[in-house]
This record gives sequence, structure tokens and C-alpha cells, in this order.
Amino acid sequence: MASHGYLYSLLAEDGAWQAFVSKAKLSRERAVALHKALRELTALLAIADRGRLQKGLKGREKFLKVFPRLKAELVGHISQLHALADHAEKLHRGCTISNVVADSFSAASDILGLLGLFLAPVTAEGSLVLSATGLGLGVAATVTNVATSIVEETSRVLDEVEAAPTGMHMLGEAGTSVDRIASKVPQASRDITRDLEALEQHMNALRLVRANPHLEEDARILATTGSISAQRAMQVRASLKGTPLAMSNEARIQRAATAGAALWSDVDSLVKESKHLYEGSASESAEALRKLARELEEKLEGLMEFYKTI
Repeated sequence: MASHGYLYSLLAEDGAWQAFVSKAKLSRERAVALHKALRELTALLAIADRGRLQKGLKGREKFLKVFPRLKAELVGHISQLHALADHAEKLHRGCTISNVVADSFSAASDILGLLGLFLAPVTAEGSLVLSATGLGLGVAATVTNVATSIVEETSRVLDEVEAAPTGMHMLGEAGTSVDRIASKVPQASRDITRDLEALEQHMNALRLVRANPHLEEDARILATTGSISAQRAMQVRASLKGTPLAMSNEARIQRAATAGAALWSDVDSLVKESKHLYEGSASESAEALRKLARELEEKLEGLMEFYKTI
């Protein structure tokens, strides 16, 4: 038991404890209580090591006095670490699934948007239906991403409240979480508003195209050869504003390039998240918590054996 590597490195190396607390996402109270117990544990481990090397046990009285209380504390900490790890893993898996769903929606949205652009010269109604569906999926993807962030932050705050229901610092912690959520909401709101406005334009255009076959024909001609009168072209662009049917060839090509880049990014994210989920969706937080729990269990078992000998 003379080598206590990981445990001592947490307490002795610069920044090691802070890094563990950050990775494990421990509340302040939990971190302080656990740190105090670890220091007492290392002190008893040192006494036990010296006791095995020497005939007489210096510090025997201290060990006998401190160990029963520390044992109860460590058992509680170990149980708490396992519970936190299970919760962190469950939450992480749920959020990973949500991210996969959001990435799937986003990728499907990009694909449908591209199809809507490519079909504009062929079928006005088909182009509008696909583009509108893509916009709807884009809204769903944005909402899912924001909801996942809110769930993660809310869960973290609730864990800390449970650990320290009377801690005054919780106001600051909650405020920080609200700030993190609030920082994502404005952009998400702008994206949703933009997509909903575009969706409304597409639905209005779809109604016009279905009610006016000549408008659909003019839109198709404008999207291919462009050989219609300036007045009719102006009418098409005014009636179908905000849709692929009102775009020039150059504008559609530019939009397709942007959508293609977005699709590549979404597919890359989807592949990574899916692989992460398939491999077990391990949470760094859960891994750190379980590693320390195993270390404490091992050291506590050794001390219990030593306690029986004295």
C-alpha cells in the first residue's frame, strides 16, 4: 500500500485537484468535503505504512480515534461518487441521443433544401414542398439543440442545489447557468424566426402556384432560360419572394454551395455523435468520478485490514 499514485497526485500536483473537480463537475460543497476526507485518508495511509515498517506504531492512538469516523465518511463519499457517475452517464447518454436527433434533422434539412434548389427549374411545386419541409426540419433541429443545452445546465444546477440547499453561492452558480443558456437563446431565436418567416413565404408561394398554373410555368421558365417578359419576371419574383423559384441561377448556385458546406458539417457531427453513442457514450465526468471511487474503495479496504491487526 506504499504506492498511492493517483490519490496523492490529485492532492499534490499543481492544478490536479481543480482539473478533477472541473471534469467531474462537482459542486463546491462536495469538492470541499471530499478534499478534506482525502487529506485525512492520506494521513492515515502514511501512519499505516510506517506501522508496517516499524515494530511500534507511532500514531496508533490517532489512527484508532480517526479511522472509524473517516471510514463512515469515505463510505458515504464512495456511494455519492458512484451515484453522481451513474447520473452523469445517464444524462450524457440522453444528451448524446438528442444531439444525434438534432444532427439528423439538420442534415435532412440541408438535403431537402438542396433538392428544392435543384428542382426549381423542373417543378415549382416539388421545389417548394421540399424546401418548406427542409425549413421545418431546420426549426426542429434548432429547438432540439437549445432544449438539450437547457436540460444539461438545469440538471447541473439541480445537482448542486441538492448538495448544498442552503449555500448562498448557489445564487451565483444559478446565475452563471442562466447566463450560459441565455447566451445561446438570442441566436437560436433569430434562426427560428428567420426559418419560420421563410416557411410562411414558401407556404404562401405554394398556394399561389397551385391556384395559378401560369405562375408556375413562368417560374419554371425564369429558372431555366429566363425568356419571359420583364413584367412577368417581376411578378414571379414578387409573388414567390424568398423561395428558390425567385432566385437567379447564380443565387441558387451560391445557396447550394452554402447548403453543401452545412451538410458536410452536419454529417461529420452526426457520424461523431453516433459513433460516440455506439461505443457507449462514456462521460468524462462519470469516468473521473468512478476512477476516484475505485481508488477510495481500494485504499479503504487496505486500511480496514490494517485496523484489524492493531
